[in-house]
Amino acid sequence: MLLVLTGCSGLLAAEPTSALAPIPNVLVLGDSIYSQPTNNAAAILRGRVNLQFATLQPGEVRNTHQALRNLDNILGDQSWDLIHFNFGLGDLVYRAPNMKAFRVLPKTAGGIRTTSPALYEKNLRSLVARLKATGSKLIWASTTPIRHSSTGVFDMESEIEYNAIAKKIMLEQGVPINDMYSHVLNLIDMDKPAAHGADPFYFDRKPLYPPIVVNVLRELDLIQPVHGPVQVFIMAGGWSHIGGGIVVDLIKPRPGQNRGTLDHMVLEQKNASDYGHLLDEEGKWKTRSDVWIHFDRRGPKSGALGIGYGGDRKRCIGSELSFGIALGDHIEQQVCIIKTALGTPSLASDLKSPNAGGHGQKPGTAYTNLLKQINESLDSLSDKFPDYTNNTGYELAGLVLNVGEQDSDPNLYGEHLKALIADLRAELKTPKLPCIIVGTGRGGRNETEFPQIIQSQQHIASLPEHRGNVAFVETRDFWPAEDARDAYRHPSNERWFDNAESFYLMGKAIGDQMIKLLP
Repeated sequence: MLLVLTGCSGLLAAEPTSALAPIPNVLVLGDSIYSQPTNNAAAILRGRVNLQFATLQPGEVRNTHQALRNLDNILGDQSWDLIHFNFGLGDLVYRAPNMKAFRVLPKTAGGIRTTSPALYEKNLRSLVARLKATGSKLIWASTTPIRHSSTGVFDMESEIEYNAIAKKIMLEQGVPINDMYSHVLNLIDMDKPAAHGADPFYFDRKPLYPPIVVNVLRELDLIQPVHGPVQVFIMAGGWSHIGGGIVVDLIKPRPGQNRGTLDHMVLEQKNASDYGHLLDEEGKWKTRSDVWIHFDRRGPKSGALGIGYGGDRKRCIGSELSFGIALGDHIEQQVCIIKTALGTPSLASDLKSPNAGGHGQKPGTAYTNLLKQINESLDSLSDKFPDYTNNTGYELAGLVLNVGEQDSDPNLYGEHLKALIADLRAELKTPKLPCIIVGTGRGGRNETEFPQIIQSQQHIASLPEHRGNVAFVETRDFWPAEDARDAYRHPSNERWFDNAESFYLMGKAIGDQMIKLLP
């Protein structure tokens, strides 16, 4: 099994191991900055690797001394296929002397470094010997750079000496090195103070997880080249696009749930033929490795298509789930969905494109952010999806626009929608990029909230220059019935009452229509 040690608080739940296809178990142990990266990496590796972060007591500072004292408890009774480990920051920090309890203290106030270089080398050699004795494969992660710290509990660049010590040991012992130090240097400007005040380990929202994912997969020989070029689809919009369809249980559907939850949908007997494909042979939620998805809302999430890529909570779906399933069933190449989070954009203001209302207009903030999200995602596909390589390549294959709920003037909206499609195609250098206009169907057929906006959407889709490459998708028929509006305790019509069935049907209709536009 695999053990990754990186020093972070909080133990991630292990993915269940299938008896038919055992999944390697990996433990991450190390500095606390690895907590969120481990979470990100676990999401990407879900279904391929069970990635866990080791539990420590609240407030415990990780260093080689404590690792040696507590290693048996950390490893537990479970065997690990791989161990990815790092200790350095906890050894470099200045602490109060002559105290049994660990308390950091600036050097200027009398603090002493926790571990001297000589003792660090001795401890690390002992640690490697004990870890190798488990029979697990090992990966060492170099200590990340120390930025400016007004607290004075670290010396800048002190990690360089300790990384040199660790490198010497790992080369002698044949332990592969994940060079996290160089990765971070390529991410941030070390001469610029951290944007998070005095915290020297705040990395300006830059991703720390990619080297963890790649090194784990490489060491386990799990890199899987994909059939390219990857077909990339962009989904952009507001609340209806973000989605909030409730999924009660993260692992498998839970019986007895309200109508409108995904759990209720898949477990209701009459739905077996329509929704049974969402479950694997063990009755758990299935993921699609042939469809990748990236979604950035309150933090980036990337991985195989499944639940959890909608709304603000961990267990939600939007239209991306069934949209991706439809595309994955139809397209031979790897599919990738880039789902953007634009808040509540209006085409008349924040989502206004450069040629809306005339040439050379200043674009809105949401339009600028949309392009930034798209380009950054395309430039870092290998970070988000470790099986992607430059040799694989990608092609922009489709665009989904779900906007209209924040616009009131249908004529102005129509003009701006037409310009938005043209400007995005020009920016993305794909003049005939297939585009779906998602109908603003809130309120359903009986109480349609945006009838004139819908008419404008239909008109833009029917323009001669859009024939065969732009289509309108009607969504009013997916508005939840009154008895299916209690999936969540705070129902809201702006979120389509968090009805999972509505978002699923919406995504399926979008996917089916997109397939008709594909070459």
